[in-house]
Amino acid sequence: MRLIRISERDTASLERLRDFSARTALPQPQSYKNRVVVKPWGYEFLVYQNNEVAVWFLHIKKGHSTSMHCHPTKKTALIVLSGQALCNTFYNRNYLNGIDSVVIEKGVFHSTQCLSSSGADIIEIETPPNKTDLVRLNDQYGRESAGYEGMSEMKVDGLERYGYFAFDEDAREGAHSTSKYELSLLSCPPQSDPGSFFSMSRDEVLVSCSGRICEAQGNVVIDVGDATEGAFLTTFEKLSIPEPALFLRARPR
Repeated sequence: MRLIRISERDTASLERLRDFSARTALPQPQSYKNRVVVKPWGYEFLVYQNNEVAVWFLHIKKGHSTSMHCHPTKKTALIVLSGQALCNTFYNRNYLNGIDSVVIEKGVFHSTQCLSSSGADIIEIETPPNKTDLVRLNDQYGRESAGYEGMSEMKVDGLERYGYFAFDEDAREGAHSTSKYELSLLSCPPQSDPGSFFSMSRDEVLVSCSGRICEAQGNVVIDVGDATEGAFLTTFEKLSIPEPALFLRARPR
């Protein structure tokens, strides 16, 4: 699992930008379901949410990138489903080729750039859900002082043009596939063996939407909101899922 930890530069930059009163707080809908948020770099929409995580689908257009921003109150995981992307932080350049992932601690400034000509499809997992804890450091589209997009940037009609899909909040299983990738929700009962559900290969990325994977001594290997390739789990001798769990699995097609 690739984990990017917060640095002193992140902390100092966030302190300089703490004055949220200077930022535009736009009205937000009660629910982001059945909406597509149009961005200068592409678009995004909510795929799944429970009390612990929010899973968003992002499409970034060729040559575009998200702002250099951070989330002070939540962890972020990124999974590239198709295309190539570069996730930049102050000290790291993480090249992500589908299917690939990275986990970013809360408070870490990061920006994701599309490197492929056909765009990049990305899953973003936010732990816990909170769409408005957004702090932008710089932005090529002039949004540095702006908060998260408001309802005027959210489409509610013609969502099929964006390939919209979503899993129900109470779903314990489900699947969505394209010609390039497959996403699945997998429900795992308590005291189960991860090897019964996952292939543990380099071509498979898992993220916990609820529940954990632990090693024999009880140490947490995968926590809620963590994303990793399945092969990472093979580095541990004995693993278990101690409580009921729900995982999102991404595979190439």
